[in-house]
Order: sequence, then C-alpha cells, then structure tokens
Amino acid sequence: MPKKISLEKGDRILISRTDRIGDLILAIPLIESVKANYPECLIDVLASDYAAPVLENNDSINEVIKTNNNSLRSDEGYFQKLCETLQAHNYKVALVVYPDKMISKIIYKSKIPIRIGTARRFKSIYFTRFLFHSRKANKKHESEYNLDFLRFFRQSKVSFVPHVYLKEEEINTAKKVLADANVSGRFIALHPGSGGSTDCWPLGYFIKLCYILKERNYSVVLTGSSEEKKEIDKIADRKDVPVINLAGKTDIRTLAGLLSLADVVVANSTGPLHLAAAVGTRVIGLYPNNHAMSPVRWGPLGTRHQVILPPGGQKRMSAMKPEDIAKTVISMMSNSEVSK
Repeated sequence: MPKKISLEKGDRILISRTDRIGDLILAIPLIESVKANYPECLIDVLASDYAAPVLENNDSINEVIKTNNNSLRSDEGYFQKLCETLQAHNYKVALVVYPDKMISKIIYKSKIPIRIGTARRFKSIYFTRFLFHSRKANKKHESEYNLDFLRFFRQSKVSFVPHVYLKEEEINTAKKVLADANVSGRFIALHPGSGGSTDCWPLGYFIKLCYILKERNYSVVLTGSSEEKKEIDKIADRKDVPVINLAGKTDIRTLAGLLSLADVVVANSTGPLHLAAAVGTRVIGLYPNNHAMSPVRWGPLGTRHQVILPPGGQKRMSAMKPEDIAKTVISMMSNSEVSK
C-alpha cells in the first residue's frame, strides 16, 4: 500500500484529465472524493477547453485550468505559458489521471514536488509516485480506475457517481431551445454521434427509431454537433422522416440542460451519454461487442439505466434493430418511476 501523502490546510492539489467529455465526467467522483477527504485543501482541475464546461458550478473545484491540446502540441509559447501558470499556482501534488505525454512533461517542468501517475510507461519518468494498475484488461469501470489514485490519500468518504451541476438559467436556456422547436411536455432525446470515440449504431437506424416513436405519439428530438446536423437532415430527408434536429443549437451546458429535461436519452457510448446520466436522466446506451469499448469499463453510472449490445455476440452494430430499441424506450417511458 502506498504511503499516504501528508497535506496541510491551504495546500493545492492539481488533478489532470485532458481528454474527452465522457472521460472528464468519469473523473468527477475522484475529484469530489479528494475534496471530501481534504476539505481544507484547494482542488484545481486541468482539463481540455472542449470538455471543461462539464465542471462548472461544482463546489468541490477551486479552479479549472483549460488547455487546448492542439495548441499545446504545435505552439512552444503556449506550452511554456501553461507551464508558468501551473508553477505560479504552487501546487504540492499533481494527479495525472490521463497520462498524456505533453501534460506529464508540463507538470514535471512546473516543479510540482509530488507528481502521481501510472507506472511502466515511458512518460512515467516525469512522476515521483507511481500507481501500479493497468486499464487494458477492462476488469472494472473507468471511474473505479480513476479512484485508484485515492490509495495515496486518506479516505473515509468516496463518491462513486458523477454529477454535473446546472444553474437555473442554463435549464431555462434549454427550455427556450425546446420551445423554439415547438417541443413541450415529455420527450425522448436521441444522440446519434460519437465524435469518433466508439463504434456507432447507424444514423439511419436512429432515424428509423425516431419514426417508430413518433408513430407511437412520443415527442423526439435529435441532438449532436453542428458538423452532424447536415448528415442528420440528409438521412432524414432520404427516409422521408420529419425530425426535430437540434444538432448544433446547443453548447455543452445547454445540451446538459436539455438532456436533464428529457425523460429518456438514447446514445452511443459517448460523452453526451455520460452527460445525460450525470444530470439525472435515464439513458439507453448502445455498445459494441468490442472488448476495448466494453460497458464494464465505459457503461453509464447510476441507477435505472440500460445497456444494449448486438445480440449473440455479433460485431455489427446494425444487428441491433430499431424495433427492438424502441421496445426498451417505450418500456422506460411507460414506467411510472420516470418523472420530470
């Protein structure tokens, strides 16, 4: 068992997770657990500028330091400025949860005295303390792998489920987006994209699912990025299915507000799936039969969610039929426990 780190009131701890939205959401239990056990310390988070908004309004976090990963790799001046920023914060401890080489190097150059990262990697030369674990086996959830970093700290309180905290005005903004689209009352949100992070259920199947649910008199909206909007419209027009396409009409915080208002969210294994779960909405996650993308490691956290994989161990995501997914959605919508 690693020796516990000694911390005093006012010490600053940096937790670094600079990859995607879902990855950062799944690091929230670690962040909140460290703060719960060291309320007298300041907890800062280093995150990508793209994903960082999910941390807003979280009382466990003193400051979020944002980094643009592309600039970090291409601009030496940007690298140096971030290094100087971290050094000026006078951190006592840094936890490199996602062991990116550039981030690990920056934290080393920032002269943070205690630098904790995973062992047996080339970038491990930048750390002073080593976490001996391997995530490749996918034996437990990603959030649990993150919580392994608590071995270096005293721990009496542990958070297991991530929460994204919304302000009333953010929910009101989401309500306006829905009102502008003539959506009122209960609705289902479908999020077809994944940003290339996983194998996807075909977009055409999402459109067919939308059609089936609309035929059953359910309100359905589709969400996604501005880049995905045209493709959604293209496929919907080809299949002659009228859709409410809100892709590109929300930033991350407004999307979180919108998902919090939905009764059920259907999505691939991607950031918005975890975002929906983190704002308290029931989700149906569509996962491939792929060990690297296993729901054991990447499934939604919380209760009453559903995970669906292609039947019979098939590799094709298209083996999951819209009619079958619709049955699960309708069952969730019919469940009297679903209330908003």
